[in-house]
Amino acid sequence: MSQHFEILHKVSLVTAILPPSSVKPVIERLFAAGERNAFVTNARGTLIRQQWLQRFLPLISPEKEILQFLVPDAQVDSVIRDIADQAGLRYPGSGAVYSVPCDDVIHTPDFPIWEGLEAGETGDDASIGLRENLAAIACILQPEHTDTVARAAMRAGAHGPVVYYCEGRGLRDRLGWLRITKKRTKEVMLVIVDNADADAVVQAMTEAGRLTMPGRGYLFRMPVQKGIVSLATTVGHPHHAADMQQVIAALDELLGHSDWRRRQVVRLGTGAHAAGVDLDAAEITQGAEPHTRVTVISSGQHMQPLLDAAVAAGATGANVLSARFVEAESKVAMGRRLNRERSWVQTVVPTPIAQSVIGAVVACAEAENITEVCVFGQPVTCVVTYQAQTVETPQSPVRTYRGAPLEL
Repeated sequence: MSQHFEILHKVSLVTAILPPSSVKPVIERLFAAGERNAFVTNARGTLIRQQWLQRFLPLISPEKEILQFLVPDAQVDSVIRDIADQAGLRYPGSGAVYSVPCDDVIHTPDFPIWEGLEAGETGDDASIGLRENLAAIACILQPEHTDTVARAAMRAGAHGPVVYYCEGRGLRDRLGWLRITKKRTKEVMLVIVDNADADAVVQAMTEAGRLTMPGRGYLFRMPVQKGIVSLATTVGHPHHAADMQQVIAALDELLGHSDWRRRQVVRLGTGAHAAGVDLDAAEITQGAEPHTRVTVISSGQHMQPLLDAAVAAGATGANVLSARFVEAESKVAMGRRLNRERSWVQTVVPTPIAQSVIGAVVACAEAENITEVCVFGQPVTCVVTYQAQTVETPQSPVRTYRGAPLEL
């Protein structure tokens, strides 16, 4: 690695989903604990009205904000506890926080990191003994399909999905004037579910969004090591002392596991009815090879050359989102911090070429003399998208290829 970059080991990306009123107290508390920066993205939640007559009305979208921090593995537990305590995550519907370990984090010396964390520092490794007790499922869609997929996810047992905007890059940028035929704006739908429910939620979202058809979207699933999820699904006046989500959480805690959810009751007869088994479900096309989500953080003015380098190295597409960059050293005026803006470029690629993509981004940053850039990878356990196959015939010898999303 070039001397212009530093490598950090044993780092996790901690993500918190909170209402706007909780964001500032959480950031100030973490800054006091040693964190130097936070990335804040605007988002919205998803709620269904409880009364059955009102369920046909549009979904309610309460305002949310997504906070993301790069944290050394040794500090992940304390950071999650601080966020949960400050944001009151013990109360239903108050928000969520979770962590996903990163591969080596490569950054320029000017990129602010956790105070005291230096290259090569030893400590606990969150990836050791990683258990997929929770799963983070992200689905990238056209905005007009979001409500349909969100309803399907909630019917399958997920909380109200959190949705934020991004820009799809890849195929559209190579179409010339034909780019007017393809929308750039995308929506990313995020749900964090128990591993026992993850397969059902993936299946429901895939079928509702018809993700195995060309150009419909892209879904991927990441393992979550630690997290607290307290996001609401419905809104209204409950008729019972507890809703179904609270009952399920209580049963999980009493039994000490969630395996009881896997029990399936099957009733076979002349009508071939089944509970817990979908006899007519379409097969989900999943990537057989492991994948990695590569994230590049830099200023907006440097985003395009870094994205071009990633695409040239094998990334078939990417999504770009803007986030407020809150720094501990930033000036405070009228009780508010003066923040800068940073762009996040994220792409999911097969793991064998992930290092090539990261290396190309690093080489581009050196060539362009970009002083603040950070790049890292994270594991992806499941990918669902359209898979195209071509057939080789004697008359027309064409190489068989595996279809991939040309634009995330």
